[in-house]
Amino acid sequence: MESINNYLQVMIDSLNKKEELLDRLIEKNSAQEACIKGKAYEDVDWNAFNLLVEEKEAAIDRIIVLDEGFESTYRLVKDEVLNNREAYRDKIKELQEIITRLTDKGASIQTGEERNRSTVDNIFLKARQEIKKQRTGMKVASTYYNTMRNSVIRAAEDSILDQKK
Repeated sequence: MESINNYLQVMIDSLNKKEELLDRLIEKNSAQEACIKGKAYEDVDWNAFNLLVEEKEAAIDRIIVLDEGFESTYRLVKDEVLNNREAYRDKIKELQEIITRLTDKGASIQTGEERNRSTVDNIFLKARQEIKKQRTGMKVASTYYNTMRNSVIRAAEDSILDQKK
């Protein structure tokens, strides 16, 4: 029974570490939002934004390792805990409370990620529209220039022809 309590404590510690990492992810999401919110493409510090992405990836990798450890520990104690729930009631309750907090934080992270993705998509859309507008403007200017040049050449040719008559 004491070894089961130790395993349960390891699981609790693992979830607490995961919670710390999720808190960091929430902070990184907020920092990313500050990098991009209300800014045009050229105003965004993309290096800082990408650094935040890398930091989040490292935290996610650590969370995956913690989850794998949690799962393997759970498999070791599952049968004993399910058969003797009352003996481990306090630890089970603590695990459930942490898991509830983790679920809420996970939803918060997912919402922040979606919001940031949408903001970045809008930044890129506006940048593409601006590029398209500039290309169209250049095409119009080029067409105008060619038309004007051709009309000047025609006018000069017509003037030469008029003088020969």
